Amino acid sequence: MKRRSYTVRSQRRKRYKKTGPNFGKLYKEKKENRLLGFFLVLFISLGVGVGAYALADYHLDKKESQPEHKETPPAVSVTPEATGTPTPQPEQPERTGDVYPDGFMSDFTDTRVWTEAKGIYVNTSYLGRGDYATIDELIALLDETELNAMVIDIKDDTGNILFDSKNPVIDEIGAEVVRIADLPEFVAKLKEHGIYCIARIVTFKDQVATRKLPETAVKNQDGSIYVDGDGERWLNPYSKEAWDYLVGIAKEAAEAGFDEINFDYLRTSSSPSLASAYFGEIPEGMTRMDAITEFVKYACQELKPLGVFVSGDVFATIINSTGDGSRIGQSYVELSRYLDYICPMAYPSHYNFGYGGLQYPDKKPFQLMLMEMKASAKKLSVIPEGEHRARVRPWLQDFTASYLGAGRYIVYDAKAIRAQISAVYSAGYEQWLLWNAGMSYTEDALLRDKDR
Repeated sequence: MKRRSYTVRSQRRKRYKKTGPNFGKLYKEKKENRLLGFFLVLFISLGVGVGAYALADYHLDKKESQPEHKETPPAVSVTPEATGTPTPQPEQPERTGDVYPDGFMSDFTDTRVWTEAKGIYVNTSYLGRGDYATIDELIALLDETELNAMVIDIKDDTGNILFDSKNPVIDEIGAEVVRIADLPEFVAKLKEHGIYCIARIVTFKDQVATRKLPETAVKNQDGSIYVDGDGERWLNPYSKEAWDYLVGIAKEAAEAGFDEINFDYLRTSSSPSLASAYFGEIPEGMTRMDAITEFVKYACQELKPLGVFVSGDVFATIINSTGDGSRIGQSYVELSRYLDYICPMAYPSHYNFGYGGLQYPDKKPFQLMLMEMKASAKKLSVIPEGEHRARVRPWLQDFTASYLGAGRYIVYDAKAIRAQISAVYSAGYEQWLLWNAGMSYTEDALLRDKDR
């Protein structure tokens, strides 16, 4: 290292004499340099942490449909910190008298029976096709385990209606691709086994209605239909015609006997190109969050009196990131003021590396889920006691995300899935749903009837 000249050192000594006692000059200089370095590292770390939260949206919609690969990653310990059984909670009164904001639905008397659902996703388009599970095999899984609910596609993410609809608009636009010939009979069969039936409706992402009912679609400035960077078309969340179309589908599901309507893709596109899209004449100051929330209010007002519950799926990153929420139109708190159940998609594989201080979130299912569920509880605590607040029912990961690359993921076996369930209970929540697009669920992760 180059030595300082005698002249430079003499000047430093004179400077120190002018600013304080003449003790340990060189030591103080090194200490100050270390202190400066410490603060520099601290600020960089804080910046990285904030950036991880702001960028945590990992395009969940794309990852949900990723195929499950067969590669086996290195063995990694999941280290769950709880047993995976519910922690006893204080007995809660029935939530029949909640007050909605601003007098909303003040004349609604809630006589519905609330259910703590532990469920699976049912990909209606592939039921019984090829090597995919049949409905009877899935019923058997529920009969034998702690599961008690199914989330069943009735409108898929292309916009196809998967049952024989009596809605003249659906018939007119040719949206039917019938996979369930008799919807009431289908639901009745499930209820014979005590299954809580949830109808999944992919909401604003729609390739069919946007073409056939262009007045309901998000458009470009020139009037053509907007197509995002993933080639997707979207219904306009500001459009009352779009609302009526979606709620009409939900009403048929309610009439068929479903217990709950689940709105997925309850958002706008996440593509940056949406900034230049045309949504029509928008009331001054009305944001995307406002539009999605207003749709939910309308759906609740139309559907709850029919005796069904209303739930919505959201990106879990909106719990911590206001940027993600405003971009896609989801407010965790505002939606929870009206929905009966809010379902954050907290799949560990869908978070950016480094999120929340976890180098590879997919390898830490318990830690990631516990962090998000605790954040959920804190976020919703702003809703005063006595006001309506959605119950939280997260989606859990039951698939292996080998597309993340070697060393960045783990095989989601029974231990990893039970770790997520354990985290949900540790955070004080009671319900959860398992996602596997191929309906190949890890039976060993589930408690058997005799073990409950």
